[in-house]
Amino acid sequence: MNDIYTNTNERKYDFFETVYGVLFYPGKTFDELKENPPIMQALVIVAVISILNPLINFSFPASQNPGWLIFILFSAGISGIVKWFFFAAFVEALACIFKKGSKFKNFLTLSAFALLPWIFIGPVSLLKTGGIFAGFTAILFGLVIWIWTTVLTVFAAMKSYEISSGRVLLLIAIPFIGGIIFFNWIIGFFETLVQILKV
Repeated sequence: MNDIYTNTNERKYDFFETVYGVLFYPGKTFDELKENPPIMQALVIVAVISILNPLINFSFPASQNPGWLIFILFSAGISGIVKWFFFAAFVEALACIFKKGSKFKNFLTLSAFALLPWIFIGPVSLLKTGGIFAGFTAILFGLVIWIWTTVLTVFAAMKSYEISSGRVLLLIAIPFIGGIIFFNWIIGFFETLVQILKV
């Protein structure tokens, strides 16, 4: 990436250069994004990624109102932005357990850029219409995209909060472990209640 600066020494980001960097050189690119997080670019990425799935799967009969497509895409974009915000807020709250908080804006930005591999899901989805072999290939590439995005998201957390991979895995595991414990507690609670009320 070219080192271009404004008078205030803030980095000018070439968006497509940054996209390439995230996909193929995430370590260096995430470090640069942390210096001055382009939050508006991140928001646009989340909105665009969020509308891809409904756009690809939308059936458009001749009698369909075109406004319905606009409504679906708009709703998907807003929903994606809200989920992104709450996911980042949740990770920020968990990071406070390790006394690594106050990096919300960094993770908000980096986690959005970590979604970039999903831009390939459109072409991959089209393969499913090409027969059994093409469908199997689409599933394979879909799994690769999912793993790629997951790894980038974990990496975004590591870079944002400057924690080791082990702590990131613990950070991710806490909600699942907590959910299992809570679910088992709920079951036990109602089983006990049933035993108490049993005549």
